[in-house]
Amino acid sequence: MKLSNFFLKKYFSLSGKKDFFSFNSLISILGITIGVMALTVSLGLFSGYQNVIQDIIIGVNSHIYIMKYENELIEDFEYEKIETMLDSTSSVQSYAPYIYSECMSSNDDYIAGIILRGINYEKECEVTQFQQYLTEGSFNSQGKNIVIGDKIAKRLHAEVGDTISLISPLNANMSLAGMIPKTIKVCVSGIFSSGMYEFDNSLVFINMNTIQNFLDIGNTFSGISIRLTPDQIEYSPEIADSIRQNLSFPFYTSDWKSMNKNLFSMLELEKWVIFIIIALIVIVAGFGLTSVLIMNIFDRRKEIGILKSMGATNKIVQTIFFSRNILVGFSGIILGMICGSIFAKILTVTNIIQIQSDVYMIDRLVVKNHFIDYLLIFAVASIIVFVSASVPLKRIKKMDVVSIINETKR
Repeated sequence: MKLSNFFLKKYFSLSGKKDFFSFNSLISILGITIGVMALTVSLGLFSGYQNVIQDIIIGVNSHIYIMKYENELIEDFEYEKIETMLDSTSSVQSYAPYIYSECMSSNDDYIAGIILRGINYEKECEVTQFQQYLTEGSFNSQGKNIVIGDKIAKRLHAEVGDTISLISPLNANMSLAGMIPKTIKVCVSGIFSSGMYEFDNSLVFINMNTIQNFLDIGNTFSGISIRLTPDQIEYSPEIADSIRQNLSFPFYTSDWKSMNKNLFSMLELEKWVIFIIIALIVIVAGFGLTSVLIMNIFDRRKEIGILKSMGATNKIVQTIFFSRNILVGFSGIILGMICGSIFAKILTVTNIIQIQSDVYMIDRLVVKNHFIDYLLIFAVASIIVFVSASVPLKRIKKMDVVSIINETKR
């Protein structure tokens, strides 16, 4: 049996005087566990938050939009040409025309500003996940019906089956009293909840023919929404640029990434700032690990002197104490990652922490760690543990065997 292995078993056995389960060791493990746990949960919070927002954005919206400059409408013959081009594009899974318009809605004395999106329901279900967000009623393609967000329903005090008014200044009627905005009465056939405040508080879906007649725009569209194949979603900026080049002026394209670039950039920046700040907790725990090792070396200076007098090299003695701290450190890392994952799961499932959707955009807290997050946490914590375990070993080289043995004789 190697000398280092013999002493490792001796020091870490349950029967030893100062073993792996000593108070100092347990405190070191606890410090690293708490630090790694905080890292795991914080990264999971930002990753989960970003994933939820991304899923909602590409669930309610499409991956790419084709529009014309200066908000010009797409004519029917232009739409047919674009159809031919999109049908020959392999990365395009489906597409659908839409109409976008801002207007006011009222229900008795309650008024709310809304965004009208005119859709063809069958085609819309192919380019978005709109149908999965319906919580009450359904989208009725026949007649003057709309589906509104649950936050709008609360603002208007409206329920499924209620009749509300839509008011638009576009193509207003002229009279002796001045301009009279166009008004239409519609029935609330459904209510949806995406979980994202901005959508639920402003978006209203309406049948394509109804909004075309209401705005008096004939068979024209505001734009065309495109859904990409699953393997091409991450390449939406490049595909959007390729489509734009094929269409040329006056058409242009926007993709879900560029439309939300500021939001995702902010989330990414906040994620790494929080990671760096909380990583300081692990560094502090690393200082604790270093101090424990220094104390351990000082307490065992007699054993170190005896080992050196018996011919043990500094490398062998350093291996013994280095291995001890590595085992302590990595025990804390593994425990921290396990406890952090469990706590993250509890936060997601039980919804203990309530968040305000009008502030944080979403109404639920989701904690989700990716494999790369675990890998990063493990790498950073490991570096801190290795450095913490290595620094005090220099003291062993400075220990004089003769002085230690003379001290032992006294």
